Amino acid sequence: MRNTLLALAVLSTSILASCEVQSEISKKSVEKYAATPTPSISPTPTEEPIDPADAIQADTTDPGPTISINRAGDKMNVVCNKYNRVMVNGAAKVVTVKGVCSQIMINGDRNEVTAEAAAEIIYNGTENKVSFSRYANGKRPIVTDNTGGNTSEKVAGSAKK
Repeated sequence: MRNTLLALAVLSTSILASCEVQSEISKKSVEKYAATPTPSISPTPTEEPIDPADAIQADTTDPGPTISINRAGDKMNVVCNKYNRVMVNGAAKVVTVKGVCSQIMINGDRNEVTAEAAAEIIYNGTENKVSFSRYANGKRPIVTDNTGGNTSEKVAGSAKK
């Protein structure tokens, strides 16, 4: 009888142990197919609405010629009178732009541009800065920084026509 009880105990233990092993294997095989938690998405900050007084309208149907600033010089003034594109080529230039430009593109380093308004700003250099006082056609400019280290900012004050 004792041998029978011992055999029954060994058999019960092995059955329970095999169930536990099977259950661990099952858990691991099922875990790899379990859904991963959804990453938390931080809310995008809402932009402040544009003050209508800061908007300036431009006729986009008749773009003027490209204004290229290539010559040496510390300070230059240009006028976008036909929704022109302005290209600043070189380094360490200080440029003031009146009117509404379709695009300001900077190809160089350490340039400072103060503009009334631009629909698009493109940087192909580093340590450049564009300050604008108004929004072209009531929209924020599209900024493309191809190299990094550049800044664009809306500044107070506007030269209203």
